[in-house]
Amino acid sequence: MAGISATVEALSPQQAAALEELAVNAGLPTLSPAERSAIAATVDAARATATAVGQAASSGERVNATEAPNAAPVITYFFASAPNQAQAKDGIRYFLNYTTENANRVEIFGHVMDDPAQGSWAVYNPSDNWVLWAANDIAWVESQLQVQPDQDTGASLQPVTVNSRSVTLTFHDPQFVDGDQIGVDLNGVRLINNYVTTGRQVTFPVTLQPGANAISIETQSAGVTAPMVAEITVGNVVTGPAVQQTRGMNPGERQDFTITAP
Repeated sequence: MAGISATVEALSPQQAAALEELAVNAGLPTLSPAERSAIAATVDAARATATAVGQAASSGERVNATEAPNAAPVITYFFASAPNQAQAKDGIRYFLNYTTENANRVEIFGHVMDDPAQGSWAVYNPSDNWVLWAANDIAWVESQLQVQPDQDTGASLQPVTVNSRSVTLTFHDPQFVDGDQIGVDLNGVRLINNYVTTGRQVTFPVTLQPGANAISIETQSAGVTAPMVAEITVGNVVTGPAVQQTRGMNPGERQDFTITAP
């Protein structure tokens, strides 16, 4: 306490009287000058901390990501996935899954996650509308998710043109992740088989032939709830949509499109 009291000026008569009254009411002996100073220092430090916190909040020290885009955290993925049978019997409706970058605090609807980089959170209650909030010491960002069963959005795959014969095909499940499984053929040859899509993207390198290349996506399983919907991203696209989704498909159904290479 001596180190603290040495930095504090003498108490005012009003402060001294108030401290004496507190001591008497609490049944304590009369406070020495050093004890009075130490108590006053503690109170002043607490007030200074509260003032600083309040000023930081009111001045927007941690700002929205749009105000500090280079320093802001990034929400890479936020999606829902189905539980297995044992988890469903325990009452879990689904899991909310997330991946972030440059975040040191992540919350899902006010619940703080243990790992700010990546994790899953079990949902038991009937709500299907969720907000993921990610922050660091400078900025914050959020993502909203409405969990719905898989559904056919009426999408169809369109032809694309690329500027290289070496490209990548990236797949993921853009809706409720429930075990959708696909096979992919390139010019009639099976390229990918029994691949279970997830909410996170997985990329496959592909070597094309000059000219038109036929890509066929086969639904091998529609998961827990039909239909199967897959999102595909083609690398090095110069014309046509680089990112597109299949229509909703049942097992055994296919959807084709063409990639034209130089």
